[in-house]
Amino acid sequence: MKTAKLSIGIISIVLSVFVIFQSCAAGISNSLSSNGESSGMAGLLVAITLMVGGIIGLATRKSHGRGGSLTSAGFYLFGALVGVLMAGSYKDLYVWAFIAWAFGNVYLIDGVYDATGSDELPKWYQKSWLITMVMIVFPPAGIALVWLSKKILLAGRIVATVICVLAFLLMFAHPDDTAVQGSADSAASSTQTEGQTSNQAVQPTAAASEKVYGLGETWTVDGQFSLIFTAAALTDDRNQFEDSNPAQVAILTYDYENIGVESDIMDLYISSSDFKVIDGGGIVASTYPASTVYPQETPVGAKCVGAQEAYGLQTSSSEIMVQVEVYGNGYEKYEATFKLPVQ
Repeated sequence: MKTAKLSIGIISIVLSVFVIFQSCAAGISNSLSSNGESSGMAGLLVAITLMVGGIIGLATRKSHGRGGSLTSAGFYLFGALVGVLMAGSYKDLYVWAFIAWAFGNVYLIDGVYDATGSDELPKWYQKSWLITMVMIVFPPAGIALVWLSKKILLAGRIVATVICVLAFLLMFAHPDDTAVQGSADSAASSTQTEGQTSNQAVQPTAAASEKVYGLGETWTVDGQFSLIFTAAALTDDRNQFEDSNPAQVAILTYDYENIGVESDIMDLYISSSDFKVIDGGGIVASTYPASTVYPQETPVGAKCVGAQEAYGLQTSSSEIMVQVEVYGNGYEKYEATFKLPVQ
């Protein structure tokens, strides 16, 4: 284990330097595009946890106590959590978060595994290296092995279980884009074509979710909010820090009004997290770091006018579909579909 700690410590410190420089570039990209993301700062936090965890691991690799290993595990796992929750368009941060998760599990099992507590030889499924690998790759199975092992302390079992449950939930809370794209074609083919009307407010009915709204047509949820897309315009603006190379970049401009949505946490805020954009080829589009006007929190009775979100379209499209999900009072979800001509 001393050799493993030495290797992990060196890798962590070297990797943290690289992540720092990459995170600075991501932060600059966020500032230039005004997309409101804080993935650059999240990257710096992940880099710091990698560096601190590696230093502590190196300093305590010869110690027989558990404090050093558990402290290193805490830093690594915290970094993994920050990376997954705040990665945004900084896709490499998911990789660094997974590495932090892997290193954290190595130190966690080392900290709670009692290799000298019993003369009985552990069975093959109770060995520390196997438990660590399974926890990294598939947390639910890792929980089972943790509780089957007689070498792991009760407190360690409880802590490992809580961490694995949270990690498994995060895996489903952040599905990757390819999983979403798999259902894009069926969603696109089921949509009806709707003519464009001018600034006409439509009150929701029992079949409101089946209607397809057009450019300039207002979707109004009675007593809650209203939303209208006023433009879907192509731009030649390209971000030098963005790795993707979309065929087109479309900027959606929209207005929304808070008619009666109240919350103790934040006022009505409709952004890219509420949109799913599908291009003409049926491919789900990702946000693109272009210069846009950022949406604002909007209290009851107020409007946000001219908010913008940019999307990279993989297929050259003359029309796009936007699926919208907005939560109103009582955390009730409202859905609508827009079909917008790209100008």
